Amino acid sequence: MKFNFCSLLVFFAFLNLSAQGNRFIYEYQFKIDSTKTDSLKKEFVNLDIFPEKSYFYGQAKFASDSIANNSIIKQRKINPNEISYSTNMEDWNVSYLVEKPYPVTKTTWFTKIEETNLIIEESPILKWNILPETQKIENYNCQKATLSFGGRIWEAWFSKDLPFPDGPYKFHGLPGLIVKLQDKTKSHQFLLKGNRKLTANDHSWNYIWDLEKEAKHEFNGVKVTPTQYKKLYLSYKNDPAKDIKLDLADPHTTMTVTTEGGAKLTDKAEIIKYFEQSMAEKFKTNNNQLELNLYKK
Repeated sequence: MKFNFCSLLVFFAFLNLSAQGNRFIYEYQFKIDSTKTDSLKKEFVNLDIFPEKSYFYGQAKFASDSIANNSIIKQRKINPNEISYSTNMEDWNVSYLVEKPYPVTKTTWFTKIEETNLIIEESPILKWNILPETQKIENYNCQKATLSFGGRIWEAWFSKDLPFPDGPYKFHGLPGLIVKLQDKTKSHQFLLKGNRKLTANDHSWNYIWDLEKEAKHEFNGVKVTPTQYKKLYLSYKNDPAKDIKLDLADPHTTMTVTTEGGAKLTDKAEIIKYFEQSMAEKFKTNNNQLELNLYKK
């Protein structure tokens, strides 16, 4: 089954009626450590769909970035040369943003490895196999589709009741919004839990872009290909604190880091040790990524 031209016309007509945008909230459950049965985590993520594009991001990361950038804006007005901020990485795992233009000809993935911001543009060809099987999920009439992507076999349930050919993460291209999505091992599962139309007072990821610009803390990412990203990831895995070391090598640089336990670190050697230990542990336990083929040799 193919997503035909008539479906596209219906989709764009629907978008024009919802010019302010629509927010779809998913519950994302994922197992970060494949060696531990109790490593299942849960996080809520947003898919904000606008007439020209969509944003997919974690709610906790959004809140964290909003607080951090507002704090930096206030601090720069007082002392532009000394900035202090807190890190609480344990509160969120979805630290990336996926942007899709409409019609989807590419996806742009904004992510980072340690202190290096990265922008990865891709044009993935998602070869969905749409099946006749149907069922009702979260009060939506859904149909089943399967896909091989990122080193995993995926099962999706989409609904034509929601005429958006989009879904969580980089997934798109079905004749209806993805309501439920999981890989064969059930290590990664998305389930639509709510949706609403956005108002002029609602903030989406363009709000974070504006804050970063005002804070002079913009996401100046390095554009890389997926292959280059993989090489960078494996390199940082061998030396996870190298960017912090470079930053603190400047004698004029001062930094205050608040750890998960509430301790404030100002000594450079202690900061480096903290990042070496915490990041090394994170690399070790975070071994069950959504796209397996981006993280394996």
